[in-house]
Amino acid sequence: MLLTLKDNFSVFNFSKVYDHESFYRDGKGSFKCVNMTEITGTNCMCDDSAIEQIKELIKAQNIAPEEVHFIDSGNYHYMSSILTDMVKEPFSLVVIDHHPDMQRPMFGDILSCGGWVLEVMRNNPNLKEVYVIGADSELIDKLDEEDKAGTRFYSRDDIFAGDSANPENSADPDDSAALSLPDTGYPIYLSLDKDVICKEELDTNWDQGDMTISQVLTLVKELLKNRKVIGFDICGEISFDQEDCDIEKALEVNDDFNRKIVQIVTDLCQTGLNVVE
Repeated sequence: MLLTLKDNFSVFNFSKVYDHESFYRDGKGSFKCVNMTEITGTNCMCDDSAIEQIKELIKAQNIAPEEVHFIDSGNYHYMSSILTDMVKEPFSLVVIDHHPDMQRPMFGDILSCGGWVLEVMRNNPNLKEVYVIGADSELIDKLDEEDKAGTRFYSRDDIFAGDSANPENSADPDDSAALSLPDTGYPIYLSLDKDVICKEELDTNWDQGDMTISQVLTLVKELLKNRKVIGFDICGEISFDQEDCDIEKALEVNDDFNRKIVQIVTDLCQTGLNVVE
């Protein structure tokens, strides 16, 4: 038996947002909290010096890729590139995100939150396939054809398909039985940006998609149950300079979402449902 994902959790606190959340203090799972606030050159883009400092902290805390990582707001989604660099076997990257995060860097080869997927595609020899779920179709269309070649894009409706030929027979969009999961023969590294969730249900600091909290949680759970997941990270926290939302409520909803992710992972680990022969 091979355990695919450990119920160990790391919290990378760049913006101090996690100081205002409590999901990692509830006693479920084993948490490592990493103070990233002293590292400069990290907001949206990550320079070479910052990358080295981040790697040193990861090594010092003995953080492994096959754990669950909370990586702050979407401004720090490039952490997924740093974490997947640690994977030592062939893998597929599954990204649940309103943005494809495949923009070319504006200058040099600097690692950014909007281009980290492209960085992994170009530079990680162990990456075999990329699946992007929930990205905006207009953003996908703006990508260079060469850059997105080979990437498989799934809309919400592609995943929660139901019976499109007979709408009256369509399944509940939150029903796990209706899911059409990416079909990969490789272990997957899963990266979730909560901006894929509609703004009516949860606030992030970026423009957002059309999935519900229930759909995202169902999708995550089914991926963990039915695929060999070798790493998992979550971003999409709120920023304190947001002007279009109730910050306290946003913190509460994000905290509750993170708590549910922890519950899903710990439950699966305890029951052995994410153990593969």
